[in-house]
Amino acid sequence: SLSLRSGQTQTLTFTVPNPAQAGGLLLDLTTDIPESVIMPEVLIPAGQTTVTVNVQGGRPGSGSLFLKGYSDSELVVPVSVQ
Repeated sequence: SLSLRSGQTQTLTFTVPNPAQAGGLLLDLTTDIPESVIMPEVLIPAGQTTVTVNVQGGRPGSGSLFLKGYSDSELVVPVSVQ
């Protein structure tokens, strides 16, 4: 889970099982609280298996981040911003 205050920044690291192909690997990451979670697109560089991005808390709210495409179901990360 991820818990933030408005304006607070925290790092998140994403890891995939295989190195990203040429051009990198754009992760299919969405949220149901876009005004609460401020973050860039997540691109794993070519040849790498991890990337770390900064996530900032926006408006107070609670919801989830959704990562699709790496298992039979999506990965869900609960998020709260105070």
